[in-house]
Amino acid sequence: METRTHRRLKQLAVAFLREHGCRAVATEVRCPISRYRVDVAGYLDTGDGGVAVDERPPDPDYPRRRPPRTVVVECKQSRADFIRDRRDRDVLLERRETMDRMRRSIEEKRLKVEEPHLRRNGTSLFPDMDDWDFTASRVPAYRQLVRRLRRIDAMLYGETKFHMTARYALADRLYIAAPRGLLKKREVPPGWGLLECADAALRDDDPNADLFGDSHLEIAIRAKPHSSKEMFRQRMLRNIAVAASAAAASALGIH
Repeated sequence: METRTHRRLKQLAVAFLREHGCRAVATEVRCPISRYRVDVAGYLDTGDGGVAVDERPPDPDYPRRRPPRTVVVECKQSRADFIRDRRDRDVLLERRETMDRMRRSIEEKRLKVEEPHLRRNGTSLFPDMDDWDFTASRVPAYRQLVRRLRRIDAMLYGETKFHMTARYALADRLYIAAPRGLLKKREVPPGWGLLECADAALRDDDPNADLFGDSHLEIAIRAKPHSSKEMFRQRMLRNIAVAASAAAASALGIH
């Protein structure tokens, strides 16, 4: 049975996505190609807001329209709800942290110089913040490092929802919502961002309370941009509509 804290986190996640430009939002949404359901999913395609979940500029021909993006939020109320049972978890996390620093250094100091064709021009409001498709790099040392990181990720997260959703880019932005201080930054799965919530907001379960406002969910780690396939975006939008319709029917007593 769902706890009050988990339900409250989902409410705040819905409000967060609505506040940042997602017009279509629902809870308990099925992933595009897997058996998993995500706690909250949103669809963003307007120029209103969206900065927190998508840095891409609006369409120049239609300023109020933004390239479609999907956003997923998974809500975690406790460490036990998040952490896998591995005795060597801390060792693996330290090893991964060191290797990830090496990866970022190679990307900045070598790949951007030697492989400028990996840059995706026009993917950000500012040229120096454009996305790069480092997955297409042909540098042997970098590819070997990425393979080692993937092996560590498999040991840490296995075939979990976190691992699969990021690996196959089932959405464009992935976030975990959790009480403030629950997770260490290095524990956040690769490809995911972190939204933190103050305890006071979690304790306030007044159904008439204002859910909107920057004080409720704050970005502790900005999500890494993923380039989800258009097919996945359309399936996610459909699944958001299905989930929202089911919730509306249930609220009206229709089964």
